Amino acid sequence: MPLVMLGILVALPMLDIYATLRLAEALNVPGWTLFVPGVIFGVTIFKRETRNLRSRFAAAMQSMTLRPIVFDSGRRLLAALLLLAPGFLSDVFALFLLLIPSRAVAQPATVVASGPQTMDGEYRRVE
Repeated sequence: MPLVMLGILVALPMLDIYATLRLAEALNVPGWTLFVPGVIFGVTIFKRETRNLRSRFAAAMQSMTLRPIVFDSGRRLLAALLLLAPGFLSDVFALFLLLIPSRAVAQPATVVASGPQTMDGEYRRVE
């Protein structure tokens, strides 16, 4: 079984590179033009998300909850790693991961009231 997994881990990137080179040949462009933008974009996302994940993970550990923000950063890190992998198909899959909407929802503000929740005041009707 480990040999099968190793074969898959080696074969998939090689097939992805082959498909990318065939696509470049069909488009009449040099092969590197399909590899370089993904790598640059992947490095940019990876740097940004590692900084964001550290602070978000520290905040999640202080409140003892794993918020959806942490999972969103993990999804973006996975997309960055796929962009760093050579190949057009992995880049397309990474872009699909990046297009998934964020699960982070703004938390409503909690109101701590010591008495009745009414507001006293005066009003005057202006006509």
